Amino acid sequence: MVLFMDYHKTLWNHRPGKCHIVEGIDYGSEDMQTTKSGLTFITSGVNGVLFSPSFKEYYKKHNVRGRIMLFNMEKPEDGVKELMITGNKFSYDDFYPHGISVLEDKGKVLLFVVVHRHEQDTVEKFEFLEKTLELKHLKIYSGTLPHVLNDVVATGPDTFYTTDCVYYRDSRQIIETVFGFHFGHVLYYNGNDFIIASEPTYTANGCALSKNGKLLYVASSYGKKVMVFKRESNNRLTKVNEIPLDTLPDNVVVDPETEDLLLGCLPIIFKTFQHLDNPVEPAASQVLMLHMDSSGTNMTGVTELFSDDLELYGSTVATLYKNRMLIGTVLHKMMYCEVNIL
Repeated sequence: MVLFMDYHKTLWNHRPGKCHIVEGIDYGSEDMQTTKSGLTFITSGVNGVLFSPSFKEYYKKHNVRGRIMLFNMEKPEDGVKELMITGNKFSYDDFYPHGISVLEDKGKVLLFVVVHRHEQDTVEKFEFLEKTLELKHLKIYSGTLPHVLNDVVATGPDTFYTTDCVYYRDSRQIIETVFGFHFGHVLYYNGNDFIIASEPTYTANGCALSKNGKLLYVASSYGKKVMVFKRESNNRLTKVNEIPLDTLPDNVVVDPETEDLLLGCLPIIFKTFQHLDNPVEPAASQVLMLHMDSSGTNMTGVTELFSDDLELYGSTVATLYKNRMLIGTVLHKMMYCEVNIL
């Protein structure tokens, strides 16, 4: 337990170049994805059954609400903007966005977002309207198989994988995670319904497709590893590798240039728990680049791009565009960095 909680670790702060906090996001930037043109969509204000009563009380005290934000990597000086959401079937009342996936399809930019609603977890689809900086709410995907969803990755305009992180939506999920029960799965929505696509998983978190679409990478957070799955012709998944890590990986992003894996990580777990219980407590942040071989299944090396517990607490995700990087957090701020070490 001492090793799992990382009491033995010492953190050395370093950055890949000049970095600064992005103004306008103070309560989380949990997941993000960048388009080919540099538009980065960010989920903020995550909440739900995975989080403690003190976490929720903090949100209530500060009037935190769920938002989707936009940051243009081509114009970082413009900062971050909130995207307003339109649609008759959309409700802000219990809109707590978590994982996000962007699909550029036939001139349209579609967003698939995991949303923690009061009664159930859903995946919801939006269309980005660039002229008005709005999101048009298109569809809600729900079913009996999703329990506590975490991330999503689109495979088409009406199909996607999503990680069902844990089974229980009540206090029993603590037992499930602490004792390492494999009660989760990766689910696939095939255009009509959800199916179980993977073997049972332990805290399946962030997920991402390889550039050729043949592999699915899934972070097992408390398992401290990245699982590599091969997509079969029926969209079910066969695990072909596990990459062990000495850190807790949250979200996975595939670099479009190198096809390496960019991980937002939580390197000292006990500090993360303290931070989530009392958000003013600092938590460590880390960004790793896993260098992959030509098959995409094996890691050949790793570069730590970022490590910090001074300004940025609880990193969950990072995305690269050219030599620019954004780093998001569970419920803290967001950081922009120039990357000079790759």
